[in-house]
Amino acid sequence: MFKIRIRAIVGIMIFLGYFLMYLVRYNMSVHIVDMVQVYKRDKIYYSFNKAYNKSNIQRTSSMVGSSMLDIMNWDDMKVAKLFSAYHIGYCICFPIFHNLGDRLGPTWAVGIAGMISGLLSCLTPAAAYYKFWAVFAVRIIIGFCAGAMQPGMVQVLRHWVPPTERNHFMWAYCGITTGTWSTFLLCAAIHYYSHWPVGFYVSGGIQVLWATLWVLTVTDYPRQHLYISKEELEYLVNAIGNVFTIKLTNSQAPWKLILKSVPFWALCILNFGYAWMIISLSLYGPFYYSRVVEYSIYSASVLTAVPFILRLILGTIVIQTFHWYKHNTQLKRIKHIRKYFIVISHVIPGLMVSICWLLPVVPGPILLTIAVALTAAGMELTLDLCYEMTPTYVNSVSTVIKMIGNTSGIILSFCVGQVTQRYKVS
Repeated sequence: MFKIRIRAIVGIMIFLGYFLMYLVRYNMSVHIVDMVQVYKRDKIYYSFNKAYNKSNIQRTSSMVGSSMLDIMNWDDMKVAKLFSAYHIGYCICFPIFHNLGDRLGPTWAVGIAGMISGLLSCLTPAAAYYKFWAVFAVRIIIGFCAGAMQPGMVQVLRHWVPPTERNHFMWAYCGITTGTWSTFLLCAAIHYYSHWPVGFYVSGGIQVLWATLWVLTVTDYPRQHLYISKEELEYLVNAIGNVFTIKLTNSQAPWKLILKSVPFWALCILNFGYAWMIISLSLYGPFYYSRVVEYSIYSASVLTAVPFILRLILGTIVIQTFHWYKHNTQLKRIKHIRKYFIVISHVIPGLMVSICWLLPVVPGPILLTIAVALTAAGMELTLDLCYEMTPTYVNSVSTVIKMIGNTSGIILSFCVGQVTQRYKVS
């Protein structure tokens, strides 16, 4: 008779948690195009400036009434602040909850944070209609909640999955990439059949439902679960053993030696560039395709999703192939094999995007799709290198590296906002 393993259910809930966390994270990237009516606003802006320069007259009230009433008055810097808000909240909370989450328990920390994030996502349209700084604060708190959810889900997975099975549970982390490309397709479908506020209601409502199911079906430890079989409980207790809390591990980590380590900072730089590439397309993909290339919002969303679909497929193949190669002793060892992966996942995509400045045409979806798809060769590479550098403190070190990499979302947003604002003025 087929038996449902409780740890498989926990893995599915973690997959859905990552999926919804990234759905709420990037839904603003699609909805912002309709919220500020990018194409319509720019068209009015340039046509008005042209008319103003020719006749040197002021804009009449009739022009304002007929064209601008239905457009939120958010310039490029306000959009940049809105994109950066999530990452600001995430960077603030991630190190805090990496320690404090142990007191509340990872299950409740994740459940409460997911519930708050979902409710705030539903309130985003009301905040946007009320005042810009209201929706800015909402996005910061949503990012703060994500910073509480991610380390909590990692801790739960450590309690439920034995080290020998962790490679088989890598699919739980695929919720990140799956959630990213699904966000663009789902939001595009919502724009086609309805209006942008519905997108926030749908994503927020689903996350609230997930948070409720999470609290009901997941526990911190296997021994606390009501429906786990004795056979599975005994197996997990013997296979996992004692798992130290995150706070205890962080307090014992040799931070002075880690911060003086050259490989540590090399990994920080490596992950920062990697995150820059991924976050830039996720945040500004629909905006770029709609505003610069002048595609419809539906085409822009699909073109933004395609690289991440390819990245998921290629990344799964690369991870499984590398795992098979690493455990197959009969194959000839390739020296410094990870350096070749880095060339494919970091160097080549970086060169492709950098060369865009030299081209006489606007970079299109083919170049950007290939560049982002090639980053699949680096999926889980940072975590793997952290584990080899310090197996005992891998969670602590990877946390700092992720936090530094996530700052790219803040820097990138303000850089793009400043450049586009100055370009429009000039």
